Amino acid sequence: MGRREGRVNTPVTIVPEALDFAQLICAGETVGWAEATAEPVFLTRLLDAQAERCRPFRVFFALTFSDGFTASHPNVTVTALGGASAGRRFFANGADNVVPANISDVSGLVASGRLPIDIVLLQVSGPDETGRYNAGLGIEHLHAAIGRARLVIAQVNPELPWTDGDTAIDPEAIDVLVPAAEPAIELRARPVGPIERAIAEHVASLIPDRATIELGLGAIPEAVTRALGGKQGLGIHSGAIGDGVADLMEAGIVDNRHKEIDPGVTVATMLMGTQRLYRFANRNPLIHIRATSYTHDALVLGNFRRFVAINGALEIDLTGQVNAETALGRHIGLVGGQMDFVRAANRAAEGRSIIALQSTNRERTRSRIVVKLADGVVTTPRAEADLVATEHGIAELRGRTLAERARALIAIADPGFRAELERASGRLL
Repeated sequence: MGRREGRVNTPVTIVPEALDFAQLICAGETVGWAEATAEPVFLTRLLDAQAERCRPFRVFFALTFSDGFTASHPNVTVTALGGASAGRRFFANGADNVVPANISDVSGLVASGRLPIDIVLLQVSGPDETGRYNAGLGIEHLHAAIGRARLVIAQVNPELPWTDGDTAIDPEAIDVLVPAAEPAIELRARPVGPIERAIAEHVASLIPDRATIELGLGAIPEAVTRALGGKQGLGIHSGAIGDGVADLMEAGIVDNRHKEIDPGVTVATMLMGTQRLYRFANRNPLIHIRATSYTHDALVLGNFRRFVAINGALEIDLTGQVNAETALGRHIGLVGGQMDFVRAANRAAEGRSIIALQSTNRERTRSRIVVKLADGVVTTPRAEADLVATEHGIAELRGRTLAERARALIAIADPGFRAELERASGRLL
């Protein structure tokens, strides 16, 4: 049973300057907060400023884009699902405190107490006429965390969008309300260059009309949305969505009419874009923000017949193993929902799983198609490999032998590295 079940709670409103974390955090407790664009940066900055006065505690987050919490305090231990984006600074000297987990498992881990969160920080808008608040940008595992937490502190931020789905927060679930208006975190995609454009065109060629698609994070998925202009009747069921999905919905390319579940509705667990997306999603009944226990659940995903999963990688070896977590020994990514969606796409009757990546690093000094994964980290195993797209083409891996896979991947590697990969593949196979 969760700690809050059966409790009748009335939240207390306090001004920001009266919030004293040293009085609220018990020794050894874990403070967790909403992830990514939903992070209550006002609260995490305040926690950072007061951390040295607190008894030793832990923090946990899934993904962060902010510098609100620095973790440069000897009494604070940082744990996270990975080192993606701004989170990589926490693991520059080692990844001992990374929690490798599929996103589909996180709510269960939190609800069971195996991944304990004692104090939850989040931001909400509202209340509405019924007294309820709204988490707006994302909900991921927050309901599970709130259900077990000893203390829930919510920044009341009127600048958040109000969204449909699982984002309603009952006032009884909140202990402390802190009014603090602040612009939501915006995540601007990098400009699309010729390499991203070429990759996106290859990926788009693999997406049939009436498909339901999932998009990972980064410049390439956003580029893919721009390459879908000729498609019809697409649906979205994804972990995160960015500005490009709003463009596709407005253009009528994404209408969700052919989805086997949630017809007519774009489903995601997080808005990760700019104010353009947030304004579009505000009180828009055609977008539902759902918990990861729904968006990433195998039984839910099993409803889709024509499901296309599009995800990225830091490197892929010649057998089809994918590493989306580490590069040159540094933990700069995370498991995320990749395996959840890859598996779902592979099991869908007309599904396809696509790993899309640039063939080299940005400086073009190192191939990202490699003989062996340098750090030995496998995010997606070779048994789940299906399609790989780089700027040089598409490799079909599913059902192929190891030798056939190696030849297909070398063919889409950067030309400057193909001879080296060819020589090394003989020793591998």
